[in-house]
Amino acid sequence: MGANEREGGVLRSEVHLTTRHVPETPVGRGKEIQRIADAFRPLTRGRPPENLLVHGPAGVGKTTCIEHVFNGLEKETGVEPVHINCWQYNTRPSFLTQLLIELGYPVPRKGKPVDQLLSRLREWLDKNRGVVVALDEFDRLQHRTEIIYDMRNLSRQADNEFGLLMVSNKHPTTIDLDPRSESRLSCRTHEFRPYNMEQLVRILEQRVEQAFRPGTVTDDAVTRIAEHVAEESGDCRDALD
Repeated sequence: MGANEREGGVLRSEVHLTTRHVPETPVGRGKEIQRIADAFRPLTRGRPPENLLVHGPAGVGKTTCIEHVFNGLEKETGVEPVHINCWQYNTRPSFLTQLLIELGYPVPRKGKPVDQLLSRLREWLDKNRGVVVALDEFDRLQHRTEIIYDMRNLSRQADNEFGLLMVSNKHPTTIDLDPRSESRLSCRTHEFRPYNMEQLVRILEQRVEQAFRPGTVTDDAVTRIAEHVAEESGDCRDALD
């Protein structure tokens, strides 16, 4: 029992007002969820997936939708989904090392040559059904060209398929990629637009029901917050704040 419950406060579950809470089904993002799922569904049949770059400003549900699709892939198909923050792991060795760790290969954080890391990844792909890797904050990755080359080679050489889902707050035209990488990547894009007022109202209504005691927050308050945030940013995080 939290402090608010013990003291009879207005809150009963503060976590539902934070971005740590991932809803079972993201509100207002059915089209985006379907697009991501369609890109990687071929993996479930052992066929090459689409590589996809999703982009849009912060707080519009990109990561939430990806986690929703990834949870379904893992539970229903056996395809291994991996989510890596490229802000934290932004070099070629650190990215490949973290990818191996996420796949269950214990490797040291430093000291392994890139060719050995790639060899381990090839071993994993030969033994398992397939993998899709989300590169969150893709524009922060220092060695984008080399990593794209690595991933495409792995996909061609291994017995199973490798899918890439790149995630960026920036528009694709502003992400600097080597022309050869763009050609190898053969990437489709999908834009996440800011939430509109109706979507924000639905999100806030759901969170209010989960986070507050009944009767604490009025419908008018929810509407006013949603209207203000829709005009300013369309950022769900702003609305929750």
